[in-house]
Amino acid sequence: MNKIFFLLFFLLLSCEVNDEISNSESIYDSSEEIVGDPISIIISESEKIIYKIQSDRLLDSLGNIILLGGVAIEVYDDIGDKTNDIYSQRAIVYSQTDSMSAFGNVKIVSAVTGDKLFTEKIILYNKMESVVSKDEVLFINGGDSLQGIGFWSDFNMTNWKIDKPIGSITKDEK
Repeated sequence: MNKIFFLLFFLLLSCEVNDEISNSESIYDSSEEIVGDPISIIISESEKIIYKIQSDRLLDSLGNIILLGGVAIEVYDDIGDKTNDIYSQRAIVYSQTDSMSAFGNVKIVSAVTGDKLFTEKIILYNKMESVVSKDEVLFINGGDSLQGIGFWSDFNMTNWKIDKPIGSITKDEK
């Protein structure tokens, strides 16, 4: 946890600080913003990488990291293997738990299976290594497209479920 705060402190000292926060989409009041082209940060715990993040803007709010614009996140498991890539318009990394939420045109691509998930909001629970959405989702598994409301998966997206499937599946009998 101390490494995260050291990383934020280092970023605040080494990046441009913009005193004019222009219509931030954050609900938090923040006096400092880091902008970049893009900003690249690594969040780790005990020398294990958890996230590699790129974003256009970064805000530090109440100890959490708020990312805005062009968010791209690589997620790693406990043994250091990349599990998935996440793309979104905004994200929050919760410093106390190292969990994360992503918002706005969220796309997750599994590095293990190649499966894709599209939704408006997801939460990654780092300790449980799970991906959760309560919103409408489109999940592309191999050649199949599945829609529904509510989604749960492990980080690798090998074990998953859609809570309320939408649509129908027909299979030709030969």
